[in-house]
Amino acid sequence: MKNTYYWLIVIPLIISSCTSTKQLRYFNDLPDSARIELPHMAQVERSIQDGDRLSITIGAEDPEAAALFNNYGGVSASGGGASGARGGESEIVGYLVAADGTIELPYIGKTPASGLTATQFKDSLTARLSKYLKGVMVSVRFFQIKFTVLGEVRSPGTYTLPLQRTTFLDALGAAGDLPITAKRFDIQIYRDYNGKRTIFKVDLRKKDILYDSELFQVRHNDVIYVQPRDSRRFSEETRFYASFVTLAVGLIAIFTRF
Repeated sequence: MKNTYYWLIVIPLIISSCTSTKQLRYFNDLPDSARIELPHMAQVERSIQDGDRLSITIGAEDPEAAALFNNYGGVSASGGGASGARGGESEIVGYLVAADGTIELPYIGKTPASGLTATQFKDSLTARLSKYLKGVMVSVRFFQIKFTVLGEVRSPGTYTLPLQRTTFLDALGAAGDLPITAKRFDIQIYRDYNGKRTIFKVDLRKKDILYDSELFQVRHNDVIYVQPRDSRRFSEETRFYASFVTLAVGLIAIFTRF
């Protein structure tokens, strides 16, 4: 009889754990292979937005003349820490994109930047600086990428990473990954997309995101929201299996007596 009670307790736990394990794993439908070749993922070039800080380096045949541009407008301010630190205070130096979408440079004044990629803005600057400098060379890059992870993660918050390219997995890693209470099949990404706010949905149990550069690459100011699992439904399923097993064990015990 003791064995009966033992299995009465153990079997529902085994069933519930088997049911939930698959829901916790990432990319369940990947082939069972030691090496999996994924298609080349084209990098989505980020557009400049108001409030961004850019590193702008200007070179020319005359270094002294170029230095006049490089030494101007080095705005410094406290901001989110580098290397993914949340809430840290570190010195960020660069050219600030103003609310009107421009960056102010000496001699050429305000230069439109918002909405352009770094490459497009570099070409625009090169053309305008060619009036003042010979053999001008311009380098433009972003200092960091900022995103927010909310909901059922270990460490929700707003993060900045000193990377030109950040993936969805990088973002989850910065937030401490998902606990077992997180819903992996309905993660939402809120993004300013083509001038309007768009919501994308991600199912981490499937490999689809690994093949979709639009979703796999995090964009500046993305908001990722992870919903909690429906614990009530999970408990109901566990109780259903437990009651079923209890009934089965009871019937077996009755029949084995006779």
